[in-house]
Amino acid sequence: MRLLRERRSLTFNALSLMTATVATNALGLVFWTEAARIGTPRVVGRAAAAIAALTLLATISQLNLTNVFVRLLPSAGRLGRRLIARGYVAVVALSLAVGVVYVFGGLGDGVVRGGIATQIAFVLAVPVLAVFALQDSVLTALRRAPWVAAENISFATGKLALLPALLLLPIGGGIVISWVVPAAVAVTVVSALLFCRLLRGLEHTEGTLPPRRRLMSFVAGEYVTAVWATAATQLMPLIVVWRLGPAQVAYFTLPWLISMGITLLLWNVASAFVVELAGARDRSGELLQRTLLLWAGVVGAALAVCVFAAGPLLSVSGASYAAHGTELLRLIGCSAPFTALVALYCMLMWIDQRVWLLAAFQAASGVALLAATLVLLPRLGLVAVGWANLGVQALAAIATLPLTARRMRAGVLVAAT
Repeated sequence: MRLLRERRSLTFNALSLMTATVATNALGLVFWTEAARIGTPRVVGRAAAAIAALTLLATISQLNLTNVFVRLLPSAGRLGRRLIARGYVAVVALSLAVGVVYVFGGLGDGVVRGGIATQIAFVLAVPVLAVFALQDSVLTALRRAPWVAAENISFATGKLALLPALLLLPIGGGIVISWVVPAAVAVTVVSALLFCRLLRGLEHTEGTLPPRRRLMSFVAGEYVTAVWATAATQLMPLIVVWRLGPAQVAYFTLPWLISMGITLLLWNVASAFVVELAGARDRSGELLQRTLLLWAGVVGAALAVCVFAAGPLLSVSGASYAAHGTELLRLIGCSAPFTALVALYCMLMWIDQRVWLLAAFQAASGVALLAATLVLLPRLGLVAVGWANLGVQALAAIATLPLTARRMRAGVLVAAT
């Protein structure tokens, strides 16, 4: 009976997170499709570059506490409130500092267009998006995955509803505003519920956290990992706009959004597995089997949608989007099995808290992806991103497969704390 409950909990939380990801990405596709119909490719491309910059800065500012919270909060008990509060303060402070440097240091001259009010608004948007992403991991770790789905679907619906009214603003500014305002509302509502209601239930619950030195090493390793993982995804639109122009970014955005969605779905399942593992170490084998089955479903769906339905899916945005993005999306689908194998390796290293090994792996993968893309873009155009991604994921999967197999044969997984 206990094993059945654990399996159901893992499946329910994983499916809740996957529902949030699928719904958010589906509505995201509708969002960019609507933007493409109303605005010109140049306006949409500039907005996509601005949002990519915001997302990059927000992710850098998170210190990868998203993974830290998922890994440590399930067993933290009453210590979790202090961990979350300090994490939020650190992330907001770093977000503001990073935003100021980016905008007023000249790094964002090609992305942030407008006067001082626009620049200040851009800076303030960075902590909003950082905390928005961070609170998803808090809710996941506290086994409130359905809240994640409700929050993300509300956010996606809100930005879609605001888009028609705001798209008339110059240089794609309305697209960015329609993205940030719903996130700000979600941060306000969820933070109030979290600190005023949910965390109060843990005040009398005993828990543990790693010693300070080990915790700081864990956070630092996770942060380095996040920086490289983010560079490999969020820098890509900026590279495309630099080498191919803003119109090509518009055609690139939808396939790349789907690519990030596939990876996020795999990590949704991994996060649910790690949360359940904290209270069921003796049942790790059965939970891992359920995780692998869920991953197989994600890979199968990715292959079906990206490889066989790429053209019709992109043609909804217009014939030019299908013409420029279909081959790219098919290559992204073909990389899904390799991405799943890489995710399995990363999850095992994450459980073992071998974060510095994981950071080195992400650094090597990120550098390889960006370098391959830069080399191939002038020769192949937009599809170069797909070939670079497929090649790097395949090589990474082959390189890590022996280590993964050996770790799987080692037996029971122990979630070290």
